[in-house]
Amino acid sequence: MITVKDVAKHADVSAATVSRVINGAQNVSPEIRRRVKESIKTLGYFPNNAARSLVLRQAGSIAVLLHNLHSPFYGDLIRGIEDGAATSSRNVIFCSLGRNQENRDHYIQFLTNGTSDAIILYGSMFSDQPIIEHLYSVNFPFLLIENNFQSLPVNQILIDNIEGARGAVEYLIDTGHSRIAHFMGNPNKKVNLERFNGYTEAMQKNGLPIAQDHIKNIFEDDDLSYKASQELMQQPAEARPTAIFCSNDRIAAKAIQGILDLGFSVPDDMSVVGFDNQLNYDNCYHGPSITSVKQPLYEIGRDSIQHLTNILDGTQATPFSKSYHTELVKMSTVAPPKIW
Repeated sequence: MITVKDVAKHADVSAATVSRVINGAQNVSPEIRRRVKESIKTLGYFPNNAARSLVLRQAGSIAVLLHNLHSPFYGDLIRGIEDGAATSSRNVIFCSLGRNQENRDHYIQFLTNGTSDAIILYGSMFSDQPIIEHLYSVNFPFLLIENNFQSLPVNQILIDNIEGARGAVEYLIDTGHSRIAHFMGNPNKKVNLERFNGYTEAMQKNGLPIAQDHIKNIFEDDDLSYKASQELMQQPAEARPTAIFCSNDRIAAKAIQGILDLGFSVPDDMSVVGFDNQLNYDNCYHGPSITSVKQPLYEIGRDSIQHLTNILDGTQATPFSKSYHTELVKMSTVAPPKIW
């Protein structure tokens, strides 16, 4: 059995240094971290004998890591994962990663220590890179959903966010809008950058200018969307945008609320399109049903379990990458612009 001491000897470092690398500690130089990870991969080291038994798939479970398990957004994804597990020989463990790095490291160490056979990691945060690199370095089976991680050959399921955003903006253009603002979510999430790219592609393709003050960075504070929409509505009617494309439905809901609270109408005074097609929201929302881009989250959840099961059973080649299309769901927040 390969031990920490074997890895330390192979990498020409101390056993304590190997432990720090395994646990994701920051006080390790990039060069030493690289050497240790290469030794771990070369020797096929797992943190302990229980984790080593994962090669035989004895745990009988797949762990699903979400950033916020309690968000309504994950409802269809979780349902798909559960239904996929029902046809599989493995159980599912759901975990909320949160934002605390210590908690995230604890989960990864726990789940790769004999508790699960493989990990599904949902989300596109750039901060997930250390987790992905560690799982890859120790040869632990995993599947990414919505990350589009390109620096390593990993298994991943993606959504065509660029296509979805482009289609949403082109729908607004086809409805008669030419001044279209974009409320962008956290730029540290790759999906938001992709949706921004889809917005700019549609605008440029149709020869429409993008005004600097029509791009609003909302980050994680949805209340910024409320304020930003009110700032737009206070501009002269002939100059302000007539439509807003939002990175997600939480941002769209707050934008609509801000517009309504000023006494304006959606969609008569401002059209709004979101992304995610959420039917439930983190915050209370009483506005019109939001036109939005729907992701096939149920299908993705179901398929992710099947793909990982096939990988663990040795019936699917790796790495693999699969992309899913989106669908624009037309509801009550888009109308032709007023003519001033």
